[in-house]
Amino acid sequence: MIHRQTGEIELSSGARIGPTYSEAQFLASPLARTAKALSKTHPWSGYRTSRQRIAHKTFRVTLHFFTGKLASVELFEVGAESKASWNDWSEKEEAERKASHDAWLESILGAPPYDYAWGRITSEYDLRGGYSSIVVRFGPREGAPGSR
Repeated sequence: MIHRQTGEIELSSGARIGPTYSEAQFLASPLARTAKALSKTHPWSGYRTSRQRIAHKTFRVTLHFFTGKLASVELFEVGAESKASWNDWSEKEEAERKASHDAWLESILGAPPYDYAWGRITSEYDLRGGYSSIVVRFGPREGAPGSR
Protein backbone atom coordinates (compact mmCIF):
# COMPACT_ATOMS: atom_id res chain seq x y z
CA MET A 1 0.00 0.00 0.00
CA ILE A 2 1.11 3.54 -0.69
CA HIS A 3 -0.48 5.98 1.75
CA ARG A 4 -1.42 9.13 -0.11
CA GLN A 5 -1.52 11.29 3.04
CA THR A 6 2.02 10.45 4.19
CA GLY A 7 3.78 8.95 1.18
CA GLU A 8 4.67 5.87 3.20
CA ILE A 9 4.98 2.60 1.33
CA GLU A 10 3.76 -0.25 3.52
CA LEU A 11 5.28 -3.64 2.79
CA SER A 12 3.40 -6.85 3.57
CA SER A 13 5.97 -7.44 6.33
CA GLY A 14 4.60 -4.35 8.07
CA ALA A 15 7.71 -2.25 7.38
CA ARG A 16 6.96 1.32 6.32
CA ILE A 17 9.22 3.37 4.07
CA GLY A 18 8.49 7.06 3.67
CA PRO A 19 9.83 10.60 3.47
CA THR A 20 11.32 10.51 6.99
CA TYR A 21 13.09 7.16 6.44
CA SER A 22 16.86 7.51 6.72
CA GLU A 23 19.70 5.46 5.27
CA ALA A 24 20.77 4.63 8.83
CA GLN A 25 17.29 3.25 9.59
CA PHE A 26 17.38 1.21 6.42
CA LEU A 27 20.84 -0.22 7.12
CA ALA A 28 19.72 -1.28 10.61
CA SER A 29 16.54 -2.93 9.31
CA PRO A 30 15.85 -6.54 8.28
CA LEU A 31 15.15 -5.18 4.78
CA ALA A 32 18.84 -4.29 4.36
CA ARG A 33 20.03 -7.84 5.10
CA THR A 34 19.08 -9.09 1.65
CA ALA A 35 19.55 -5.81 -0.23
CA LYS A 36 22.24 -5.18 -2.81
CA ALA A 37 24.16 -1.91 -2.57
CA LEU A 38 24.25 -0.01 -5.85
CA SER A 39 27.13 2.19 -6.91
CA LYS A 40 27.62 5.23 -4.68
CA THR A 41 28.23 8.67 -6.10
CA HIS A 42 28.49 10.95 -3.09
CA PRO A 43 26.09 12.35 -1.91
CA TRP A 44 23.86 9.66 -3.52
CA SER A 45 23.54 6.01 -2.51
CA GLY A 46 21.11 3.31 -3.48
CA TYR A 47 20.00 -0.20 -2.59
CA ARG A 48 17.92 -2.84 -4.36
CA THR A 49 15.98 -5.13 -2.05
CA SER A 50 14.89 -8.69 -2.54
CA ARG A 51 11.31 -9.17 -3.74
CA GLN A 52 8.75 -7.41 -1.55
CA ARG A 53 4.98 -7.81 -1.38
CA ILE A 54 3.02 -4.57 -1.44
CA ALA A 55 -0.79 -4.65 -1.54
CA HIS A 56 -1.00 -8.10 -3.18
CA LYS A 57 1.71 -7.48 -5.80
CA THR A 58 5.39 -8.39 -5.80
CA PHE A 59 8.03 -5.77 -6.56
CA ARG A 60 11.74 -5.27 -6.63
CA VAL A 61 12.25 -2.14 -4.57
CA THR A 62 15.12 0.29 -5.12
CA LEU A 63 15.75 2.99 -2.53
CA HIS A 64 17.76 6.11 -3.43
CA PHE A 65 19.21 8.24 -0.63
CA PHE A 66 20.61 11.76 -0.85
CA THR A 67 22.89 12.73 2.06
CA GLY A 68 21.38 9.90 4.09
CA LYS A 69 17.74 10.91 3.51
CA LEU A 70 15.34 8.92 1.34
CA ALA A 71 14.89 10.79 -1.95
CA SER A 72 12.99 8.24 -4.05
CA VAL A 73 11.79 4.66 -4.26
CA GLU A 74 11.40 2.71 -7.48
CA LEU A 75 8.94 -0.18 -7.62
CA PHE A 76 9.38 -2.72 -10.42
CA GLU A 77 6.67 -5.39 -10.57
CA VAL A 78 8.05 -8.90 -10.92
CA GLY A 79 6.48 -12.26 -11.63
CA ALA A 80 7.09 -15.58 -9.95
CA GLU A 81 10.35 -15.95 -11.89
CA SER A 82 12.91 -13.44 -13.11
CA LYS A 83 13.87 -13.36 -16.76
CA ALA A 84 17.03 -15.36 -17.42
CA SER A 85 18.62 -12.63 -19.57
CA TRP A 86 17.99 -9.54 -21.67
CA ASN A 87 17.45 -11.94 -24.59
CA ASP A 88 14.04 -12.63 -23.02
CA TRP A 89 13.12 -8.92 -22.92
CA SER A 90 10.34 -7.52 -25.10
CA GLU A 91 8.90 -4.06 -25.52
CA LYS A 92 5.41 -5.60 -25.46
CA GLU A 93 6.02 -7.08 -21.99
CA GLU A 94 7.32 -3.74 -20.70
CA ALA A 95 4.21 -2.00 -22.06
CA GLU A 96 2.12 -4.61 -20.22
CA ARG A 97 4.13 -4.02 -17.01
CA LYS A 98 3.53 -0.25 -17.30
CA ALA A 99 -0.20 -0.86 -17.85
CA SER A 100 -0.24 -3.09 -14.76
CA HIS A 101 1.55 -0.38 -12.75
CA ASP A 102 -0.95 2.24 -13.97
CA ALA A 103 -3.96 0.06 -13.06
CA TRP A 104 -2.51 -0.79 -9.64
CA LEU A 105 -1.86 2.87 -8.80
CA GLU A 106 -5.36 3.83 -9.89
CA SER A 107 -6.86 1.02 -7.78
CA ILE A 108 -5.16 2.27 -4.60
CA LEU A 109 -4.88 6.04 -5.21
CA GLY A 110 -7.56 6.92 -7.76
CA ALA A 111 -6.90 8.66 -11.06
CA PRO A 112 -3.61 10.50 -11.67
CA PRO A 113 -1.91 12.90 -11.26
CA TYR A 114 -0.36 11.82 -7.97
CA ASP A 115 1.07 15.09 -6.65
CA TYR A 116 1.09 15.56 -2.89
CA ALA A 117 2.54 17.92 -0.29
CA TRP A 118 5.21 15.29 0.57
CA GLY A 119 6.17 14.52 -3.09
CA ARG A 120 4.80 12.72 -6.14
CA ILE A 121 4.27 9.31 -7.71
CA THR A 122 4.67 8.52 -11.39
CA SER A 123 4.44 5.43 -13.56
CA GLU A 124 7.19 5.59 -16.15
CA TYR A 125 8.78 3.75 -19.03
CA ASP A 126 12.53 4.36 -19.27
CA LEU A 127 13.28 4.12 -22.99
CA ARG A 128 17.07 3.99 -22.50
CA GLY A 129 16.92 1.50 -19.63
CA GLY A 130 14.21 -0.59 -21.30
CA TYR A 131 12.01 -0.98 -18.23
CA SER A 132 8.86 0.34 -16.57
CA SER A 133 8.61 1.33 -12.93
CA ILE A 134 6.62 3.25 -10.38
CA VAL A 135 8.70 6.08 -8.93
CA VAL A 136 7.82 7.64 -5.58
CA ARG A 137 9.75 10.91 -5.10
CA PHE A 138 9.95 12.69 -1.78
CA GLY A 139 10.33 16.46 -1.57
CA PRO A 140 11.30 18.88 -4.30
CA ARG A 141 14.74 17.37 -5.06
CA GLU A 142 15.56 17.76 -8.74
CA GLY A 143 18.13 15.46 -10.26
CA ALA A 144 17.26 12.51 -8.03
CA PRO A 145 17.83 9.06 -9.52
CA GLY A 146 14.72 8.16 -11.42
CA SER A 147 13.74 11.83 -11.86
CA ARG A 148 13.51 13.69 -15.11
